Amino acid sequence: MGREIRVRRWALAGLAVAGMACGGSGGAPAPGLRVASAPAGLPPAGAEPPAAGLPGAAASPAPSGAAAAARGPDDRAPPAFTVPPNTAVLHVGDSFALAGFAQALRPRMQALRVRYAVKAETSSYTVTWASRMELLVANYQPDLVIISLGANEVENVNPPAHAGAVRRIIKAIGGRPCVWVSPPLWRKDTGIIDVIRTNSSPCRFFDSDALVPGPLPRQKDKIHPNEEGGARWADAFWSWLTAEHLPPGEDGGDLTAKRSPWALRPPPPEEHRSRAEAAEGGLQLGGPVSARGAERL
Repeated sequence: MGREIRVRRWALAGLAVAGMACGGSGGAPAPGLRVASAPAGLPPAGAEPPAAGLPGAAASPAPSGAAAAARGPDDRAPPAFTVPPNTAVLHVGDSFALAGFAQALRPRMQALRVRYAVKAETSSYTVTWASRMELLVANYQPDLVIISLGANEVENVNPPAHAGAVRRIIKAIGGRPCVWVSPPLWRKDTGIIDVIRTNSSPCRFFDSDALVPGPLPRQKDKIHPNEEGGARWADAFWSWLTAEHLPPGEDGGDLTAKRSPWALRPPPPEEHRSRAEAAEGGLQLGGPVSARGAERL
């Protein structure tokens, strides 16, 4: 009797196991039996793997070196313009220098740790500064000189009479890198811009009317740029200045050790010609100076 009971129990156990196997293959589980569920977070046995990008999908493998190279060339930004810290820039000018122009240049100079000195006076002229430049240069020993003069001479009846003052200012700079920045005109001048253009060599000449997108917003006097106009003027000048910077080593030879950190590239031929002569040589006033000028801005 006892042996018969044990046989019956083994038979029932066999039926239970068979029922569990049928439930795992899609059949319904036997009544009274519980089928163990899969651990949380894992798909049930036989389920399709989740599609890429869906929750639970495995991360895509990192691309191989060949695959990364197939993406195309590395579009890295050009290196930022820089000069050694503690260089000196002297900015001489009239009221136009203070019409948002120097104010917008100052933070750029400070970011480069430049000692930026602005010496500007309202109602001043090229003849006003000609007698002062030598002492200013001696006192500041600048690595770069910026000149913003000419606005008060736009209506001068005899512009050629100021050519000597322009040359005296340039001579006082003593071969240092320098840029004469013409005023953005609000009316046709009587000839002072051409006087400056043709007498400011070897300094570079920045023709604001040709290189600054206009018209510039002006103050209530309709003459001086306002804050926005001065900032736009400064933006164009800074782009030009940094593009015309001559990096160390490009001038070659033993000049590298003697050069100023603000050294500038040689000017194109038309830069110091009169506007009429420059136009004949390909200069288009009111637009880019040349293909080279177009690349700068």
